[in-house]
Amino acid sequence: MENQAVKPPMILIVESDPLLLTGMSAILDQKGYRCFLARNHLVGQKATLAMTFDLIIFSFDSNPLEAAMQVAEVRGHDNTRDLPVLFLASRYENAWIEPLNRAGGVYCLPKPFDPEVLLDLVEKALCLPHLAVAKTAPPKAHFAKDWVRLT
Repeated sequence: MENQAVKPPMILIVESDPLLLTGMSAILDQKGYRCFLARNHLVGQKATLAMTFDLIIFSFDSNPLEAAMQVAEVRGHDNTRDLPVLFLASRYENAWIEPLNRAGGVYCLPKPFDPEVLLDLVEKALCLPHLAVAKTAPPKAHFAKDWVRLT
């Protein structure tokens, strides 16, 4: 019988590329995370009605405003409103920080990415001590070699 108190985190992955989608889920599964895979935000939105998630990984190509609106739809329920979002983007621009941050984004990782960087950011996003700080201080972008912190 499974111990309900020790369930690993559940991650919603929204990605249109089936190879990247299954690749990310395999990487996360090997580290003990549970994943729900969605090929578009509408499937992800329906999943949030039936399941509880701890993190959303949301992929988009080049329109951060559209991605922010889609994430707002996915996070539009009481049980998902405060979920952190890890964005994956085909490229990254500094002007994207504000709209992605308002959509719940805590990190943005440009594609292609190193799987270890993805795992590191997932772990950081699940800890979320920086979100408590973000409630009292204005967001400051933090740039690393491979990713950007949005809060």
